[in-house]
Amino acid sequence: MKRNFNKRVIAILTFGSLFMCCISYKNQLLTGAGNIDQARKNVIIDFANTYKTPRSYIKKREGRSFDVFWIFKEDSEDDLLRFSVSPEIDGHIPLRIKDSLGQVPHSYFPNNFEIEKGKLFVWKDSITPLRKDILNVMNNFGVLDSTDVKRELGLLRDNFEDARVLTIDHKLKSTHYYICKESTEKFKKVITSKAFGYYESPGLNCP
Repeated sequence: MKRNFNKRVIAILTFGSLFMCCISYKNQLLTGAGNIDQARKNVIIDFANTYKTPRSYIKKREGRSFDVFWIFKEDSEDDLLRFSVSPEIDGHIPLRIKDSLGQVPHSYFPNNFEIEKGKLFVWKDSITPLRKDILNVMNNFGVLDSTDVKRELGLLRDNFEDARVLTIDHKLKSTHYYICKESTEKFKKVITSKAFGYYESPGLNCP
């Protein structure tokens, strides 16, 4: 009897802790009408506080959770903004020699970042010059790959073996966000391995 009582107490305390955590992070969300940057910020806040690396990937990664994520701005739809968030599964993001500091990257290399709850979020736009700070942050998270630059500059030894692998994992799920343009704290999300448009989108009544 006492054991069951203790279990109920633990369950109540655990639920209460999770509930307070939920309230706490939701208070950080930016409210009201906003631009893409405001909507993206809310995506980062929600994702950083709710995402858990699936156990199957933790096992593959020898106990390491995903901590670097790509954010992609998808085409807008009516009164909604749409984003997808995906883990960086390869563990390396290659810098090309044509991606010069002070210029917008020519490749898909990211030129924006934000860190939230120990997670690094990266994305690319068409206007932001590449800065040294994003290179430093990516290096700190262990995903900056300068192999191609070193090869172009002749800095690799002659017998260098390129062991990098590009992973295509159709089981890896992304998180899709549907956000109200006029009330960016209001959104719904879908965790899926499908692309936008290949499943029934969630209903969201925007103001």
